[in-house]
Amino acid sequence: MRKLLILLLIFSFLLVGCGNSGEEFEIALVTDAGDINDKSFNQSAWQAVERFGKDKNVTYKYYKPASFDDAGYKAQIDEAVLNGAKVIVCPGYKFCNAIGELQDEYDEVKFILIDAVPTIPDKKDSTKSTEIKPKDNVYCALYNELQAGYLAGYAAIKGGFTKLGFMGGIALPAVINYGYGYLQGANDAAMQSGIKIDMMYTYTGTFNEDPAVKTKAAKWYDSGLEVIFSCGGGICNSIFPAAKEAEKFAIGVDSNQNDDSTGVVITSALKDVNKTVYDKLVDYKNDKFKGGIETLDATGGYIGLPKDFEHLGNFNEDAYNEIFTKIANGSVKIKTRAEVDNDNKDNGNPAKLNLSNVNITYDK
Repeated sequence: MRKLLILLLIFSFLLVGCGNSGEEFEIALVTDAGDINDKSFNQSAWQAVERFGKDKNVTYKYYKPASFDDAGYKAQIDEAVLNGAKVIVCPGYKFCNAIGELQDEYDEVKFILIDAVPTIPDKKDSTKSTEIKPKDNVYCALYNELQAGYLAGYAAIKGGFTKLGFMGGIALPAVINYGYGYLQGANDAAMQSGIKIDMMYTYTGTFNEDPAVKTKAAKWYDSGLEVIFSCGGGICNSIFPAAKEAEKFAIGVDSNQNDDSTGVVITSALKDVNKTVYDKLVDYKNDKFKGGIETLDATGGYIGLPKDFEHLGNFNEDAYNEIFTKIANGSVKIKTRAEVDNDNKDNGNPAKLNLSNVNITYDK
């Protein structure tokens, strides 16, 4: 039905000789609640689309929804298709339902879904969704957050910090994985250095800027914390200012936030969305696009830290490359959530990790 409506719209535009400017855009990006300068998935994905468009002389455009819900995301996908999009990039989990509902309707369109898989909303409970298999036209990129988090925690301790914090957004699997990796990296580095470290740990319940998050971060810094891993999208806009006011530090997430204007970010746990999107657009151009779910990790260079070690003391690029290689080749073993909590009912409480050199205070 949706495809029929789009065809009717196109036909009506042709009849009356109007519509949009008549220009078609082959590659489209639909943003979520952020924008193309959000220092996160939207920005990284857009940079890849823009670079690919210029490199390959392909038209491209981004679309920002009028409402940040399933209806808003679907409406912008409709518009992108109407404007001739052959590939549509959807950065983040908020597109799960939209792709789940539209992947059949637009089976001729390629979708690149970042850090998520398609779902179908529950008809009786709109707050719940059921995961479904992506079609051949939908590529879903997931990431090994355990590895990225491990590197961030390891670097912070090797960089001379001993009082750390973790503020996750909502306790979703990706956020929990970041946190569990962060703790294990910090613990291993502390063991190697023969020290004990302190860790404050919480989930904020939001991915958005929030005065309550800033207040809690400020209290943590006042209590002696030196650096907080800001692991939740827009909460960085609350944590980074708190760090600046306290003259302390923070760790970024997902994208390279080291150049944040506050000047407090010592490193960032990266998911290389830029590389992911660009590589899949190349596959599309070369008729090698394949749908399905793929978990990207250190072996392909899709996770890591920025090559900026200015604020990390003796932890330099050589030291980073050494630990990165060990993670990539499997020499470093990082426990998954399932390995420490078989039923995954711990709600993200890291106590079951039983770390030897990290004293964890779980601040609910």
